[in-house]
Amino acid sequence: MKRHRRTLIAALAALPLVAVPLAAHAADYPSKPITFVVPWPAGGTTDIVGRLLADAMSARLGQPIAVVNRVGAGGSLGSKAALDAPKDGYTVLVTTSGNHILTPLAKDVGYKADDFVAIGQIASRTLALGVKSDKPWKNLKDLQKDAAANPGKFTFGAVPNVMPFLTLDQWARMAGVQLTHVPQKGGAPGVTGTLGGHLDMVPESLSSMQSHLKAGTMRALAVFNEERDPAAPDVPTAKEQGFAVFGNPFTGLAVAKGTPQAAVDKLRAAMGATATDPAFKDKAVKAGSNVTYLDGPAFAAVWARDWAAYAPVLQKKK
Repeated sequence: MKRHRRTLIAALAALPLVAVPLAAHAADYPSKPITFVVPWPAGGTTDIVGRLLADAMSARLGQPIAVVNRVGAGGSLGSKAALDAPKDGYTVLVTTSGNHILTPLAKDVGYKADDFVAIGQIASRTLALGVKSDKPWKNLKDLQKDAAANPGKFTFGAVPNVMPFLTLDQWARMAGVQLTHVPQKGGAPGVTGTLGGHLDMVPESLSSMQSHLKAGTMRALAVFNEERDPAAPDVPTAKEQGFAVFGNPFTGLAVAKGTPQAAVDKLRAAMGATATDPAFKDKAVKAGSNVTYLDGPAFAAVWARDWAAYAPVLQKKK
């Protein structure tokens, strides 16, 4: 019995000696190269933004950052690879609305949004609802009134089950109206169809219709942002008009839940410093992306908001 007691005491005494090196290892992060996993093809918007971030954050963290494209299954292959890697902060996911929210809601891929910890958002797109300028509607209330009196009469063009479609679907459900969806193969055909009078409206990126808004051939009834977009300051948000509907396809960084807090904190600090650096912002604009930075907790709140918003539609399709 005494021998067993001595063995137990010795084992307990050794525990702090094991814990100290582990804590020190986390505190020394990063001590080796980091990998950014991009779940979309090389050369695309996500890949470009991820590589810009990798270059800038590498200098701040003092370690090389390699960018690896793991493509397939709606972005879930790369997401799952990042989730299954050792939870030590050395594998970071460059995540988007598609792989992080829409894909795991639409099908079982082995993860949910909250299986990750948010490092921060670096970019997002503004979605707007555009109509041809000869339409009578000046705002969402006008459209709601007309659509309520004419169920199913008015059409919109969008790719099925992506964020523009889901955002307008959410608005229609909130407004209590029925619109008719005409499937499109991309955002540009929807804009063209609206301009040609073949569609009544199109939910699409503000940038896709900006030239038509400036030319006066289209009118934007709303943007689906928390705040107005500086690129179109006269267009009110849906929220301003009484509809708390948001649709902002995002790009940001995440790590697997269980990653040491010390690593999370250092990644967040490096990303925040990078995102607010004028030189980085200039590079991002030249690459075609405006920086719309959110810190980790704010980015996580976007995940929760979008998951709750799109679950009613996408989970029914599983």
